[in-house]
Amino acid sequence: MLGNQSTRWGTAARAFHALGALLILGLVIHGWWMTEYPPREMRLYHYSWHASFGYALLALTILRLLWRWLNVVPEAPAGSTALERAAAHVGHWGLYLLMLGASVAGWALAGTFRAPLDAKLLGFITVPAIATNENPASHELFEEWHVILSWALAALVVIHIAAAIYHQVVKRDNLLQRMFGK
Repeated sequence: MLGNQSTRWGTAARAFHALGALLILGLVIHGWWMTEYPPREMRLYHYSWHASFGYALLALTILRLLWRWLNVVPEAPAGSTALERAAAHVGHWGLYLLMLGASVAGWALAGTFRAPLDAKLLGFITVPAIATNENPASHELFEEWHVILSWALAALVVIHIAAAIYHQVVKRDNLLQRMFGK
């Protein structure tokens, strides 16, 4: 079923979740690697590639939020405490905010290079710059915020995974069936 149900996420939400997870994993690993290892003359190529996938994460996150607002959200598993429901709510909205924040900070950063990055969404859709290289201090500011928000997102993803494992292994409430079950 494409849409969500009161007991499980639908196919579209599952696809958004899987694509988002892959993009975040790839972007965090690539972002760390590209700032540390490639020869200097190859870095702009990697930054452009990274920005293209960052734009894809931003677009996916916006679509995901629209889908979430237009569809029912599955109920918490039976036996969930008020604290667990609140933590899940805060955690999910934290993930959305950090996905948006890291992506927008990266988008702003892309326009502040000496030669702004020529990165395109999905490889062919031109994305206009939202910041320019006129103020050199803006590059450092956007870079700092992009790094902070990206690592905060990675940390919250780890907490999200740990919570899912806790529900599956300790609570045995079949929480993962809502996302991965039939």
